[in-house]
Amino acid sequence: MAPPTHKDTGELQVTFNWQTQYTFMQPSRLFPYTQVAIAGEAEKRTFHGAPLILTYDGAHCVYRATMVRRGTQDRNTTIPVDVALKWVAGKDRIERLKREAEVYEKMLGPVRGVAVPQYYGFFIGTVESTTVACMILEWCEGFPIDNVRELNRQRMIAATRLHEAGVFHGQLLDPRHFIPMRDGTLRIVDFSMAKAHKCPGSVPLSMDPNGDPRPTESCGELDVMESRFGVDAERHGRQLRWANGMYPELVRSFYYIYD
Repeated sequence: MAPPTHKDTGELQVTFNWQTQYTFMQPSRLFPYTQVAIAGEAEKRTFHGAPLILTYDGAHCVYRATMVRRGTQDRNTTIPVDVALKWVAGKDRIERLKREAEVYEKMLGPVRGVAVPQYYGFFIGTVESTTVACMILEWCEGFPIDNVRELNRQRMIAATRLHEAGVFHGQLLDPRHFIPMRDGTLRIVDFSMAKAHKCPGSVPLSMDPNGDPRPTESCGELDVMESRFGVDAERHGRQLRWANGMYPELVRSFYYIYD
């Protein structure tokens, strides 16, 4: 049997400034040979077109790039698409990105490209003697949803789909984790704290005007989401939440711990 070629082994070629190229390998090998050309920076972390290469554990950047993927024959080349290249250095950052990639690969399959960005692979390589890890995701960009009621509705839809897939996010009250798309929907991002979850569902808090109706098995994350972004979060449900001490704006810990 002939040895596998680079096009069979999940290899990533990243090009900066249309000339400087770096090679990364994909441990999981779920995707074919991939080429990415950096088109711009979501965060300005380059210097004259050179990539961020730092060894401390906080080194990270998100680049906007153009991606093409190839199979075993060049005729299988895909149409170029815009992607986000998440680029990190340092042991802690790499481990966190690897864990997030595993969530995309093993848990988020049913909602990739629907409630979360499409996922195109996790890669590791060496750049100037520094170990660097990359994750490629769908580039998410759209107009902000100005109507608060519709924005909250889309947040609840995305969160519900995530829980239907069996994933507990852990940081959904942070608005930075919801990215608008051109079709008016939202994508949830950042799964560094995510975990597998058998969701029991949630009962809207305002269903019972005489008290908190949540059953023992109700989902903590969805309960808090409904409390903050539910359909009546700013109407009659507000008084009920105050009475039960559940209004998230009054409880700092709701933004970080709610399970």
